[in-house]
Amino acid sequence: MLEQEKGIEAFFLAISTPTVDNEIKLDFLKSAVGNLGAGYLKNNEGYCVVVIRSTVPPGTTEEQLIPILEKYSGKKAGKDFGVCMNPEYLREGSNEEDFRNPWIIIIGELDAKSGEIIEGIYCFHKCPVVRVSLKEAETQKYAHNLFNACKISFFNEMRVICEAVKVDADKVFELVVKSAEGSWNQKYGIRNLGPYAGSCLPKDTVAFLSWAKRELSSSMPLLEAVIQVNEIIKRKFNGPK
Repeated sequence: MLEQEKGIEAFFLAISTPTVDNEIKLDFLKSAVGNLGAGYLKNNEGYCVVVIRSTVPPGTTEEQLIPILEKYSGKKAGKDFGVCMNPEYLREGSNEEDFRNPWIIIIGELDAKSGEIIEGIYCFHKCPVVRVSLKEAETQKYAHNLFNACKISFFNEMRVICEAVKVDADKVFELVVKSAEGSWNQKYGIRNLGPYAGSCLPKDTVAFLSWAKRELSSSMPLLEAVIQVNEIIKRKFNGPK
């Protein structure tokens, strides 16, 4: 939290949201939000912004956290205090360095005033600062993490294949990140253009999966899922056949 002459300008909440039995638990975060509302916000005469940094499902801040803040403070979000969602991208092995030198700052804002205050706090950083809605910021953080998980899983699955055919996986992967448009073109695959198609991707995915199963007795669950998802998207765009 930052403090100026008129009081605290913003509270940054980075509270654990653990997964228990495959479900996210918001108990710790809700408790912290309730305490903040009943404590500082209720008695504060000035205007401050509550900033959620925890990873939460889309809609959580607006549908669950803001009502708690308003209930325990007796005040109105967007009028008496601001709210922002500011995802963190700190890696476990370099979290302090990442905090000092972020590569992007995303601010999900309840309203323009909330976003302006938090953007002002980050004014000393030279990286891009992007302001979006609360729900867009929440969704972006999950998409960020899930993309990383998918990429790691893809190369781990392909590493098994490389070892089976006795090629240097590291050498192959270094070349892939230079040759594959999905790596060097940041916009590749993110537009709403439907399923992958063309003369290569549909036939090569199916053929490689079949070859790996037949020749290497190797399962490729991620590749299999990719093919299945693409078929689902095809039906969505083209209708059942």
